[in-house]
Amino acid sequence: MNYRRMSLLGAMACGLSTAAMGQAQSSVTLYGLVDTGIEFVSHAGANGSGAVYRVSPGNITGSRWGLRGKEDLGGGLSSIFALESGVNSDTGTSGQGGRLFGRQAFVGLAGSWGQITLGRQINTLYDLFVPFDPVRYASYSVLSQDAQFAGRADNSVKYTGNFGNLTVTGLYSAGYDSTIVNGAEVPGVPRVGQELSGGATYTAGNLGMVLVYDQRRGTSTATAGNIERRYATGLLYSTGPFTVVAGYRFLQGGITAPQIRTNLYWLGGSYQATPAWVVRAGVYRTDRRDSPNDAMSYALSTLYSLSKRTDLYFNASYMDNKGASNFGVVNATTTAPGVGQTGVVAGIKHIF
Repeated sequence: MNYRRMSLLGAMACGLSTAAMGQAQSSVTLYGLVDTGIEFVSHAGANGSGAVYRVSPGNITGSRWGLRGKEDLGGGLSSIFALESGVNSDTGTSGQGGRLFGRQAFVGLAGSWGQITLGRQINTLYDLFVPFDPVRYASYSVLSQDAQFAGRADNSVKYTGNFGNLTVTGLYSAGYDSTIVNGAEVPGVPRVGQELSGGATYTAGNLGMVLVYDQRRGTSTATAGNIERRYATGLLYSTGPFTVVAGYRFLQGGITAPQIRTNLYWLGGSYQATPAWVVRAGVYRTDRRDSPNDAMSYALSTLYSLSKRTDLYFNASYMDNKGASNFGVVNATTTAPGVGQTGVVAGIKHIF
């Protein structure tokens, strides 16, 4: 009787051990952050008049929540996934045009050779250029003059490989914006909404380098022949508390205006004044080759950490538009043609 009881207990222990091993081989993490501030923006009206005072989200980085997971399949192979939802923390609505998982939604396989993922994903510019932007993709940043640096692509396949100091990545999308009617995966017209991109970063001691190519096509059958190409590169050098970055992007063509040719240059850096306090600043200039419609912006971002998860920040920027240029200080916004704009925001960011 005791022997049977011991055998039963042993079997149960073995089963629990196997279950525990199975659980140890898989993981799912709930994560997120909330970033909200109080902002002033001048010349915010459609005609360039009037200022706005508002509560604004995502001033250092976009508010979000998400799930990411990994399962060990054995032999160095793992399955991975991510579902990440953008949140407009000033209103509680979903970001990225109201998508539930608008920031990312992908699944794939990973191993020593790298990883291949399928779904809605950030593009190669977003993958590689954040460290090469002086203010690290704050709302006043390189994104004010080219929002494609934080682009995402629906219906995409992506490869990423990390090999010591070298990281390489490539992406193909059969239709980068499925919210456009007939803008993606059109039968018989595979080039509609197509995106191709690839790039690499390399670090050598204190020096970092990046090189990226990104190409998108028009999002209708009529504009599928229009090609928008970006060639971008950057350098980063760090010594002690100082970091200096410089970058360049050449834009050729366009989704609706194939004749556009612009150069975008930037220069800036950061200073880690104390372990808790960092100051970042950058200057950005867009030069249109075919017109005087140029723009130059100046951005400042300072962040103070109250803890490992909570930061206070202050950002400021001025956008100087020439001719018919209409860039706004906030990423992916516009102002009246030829009107300068000032933005100032202070807020709090919490990571969970």
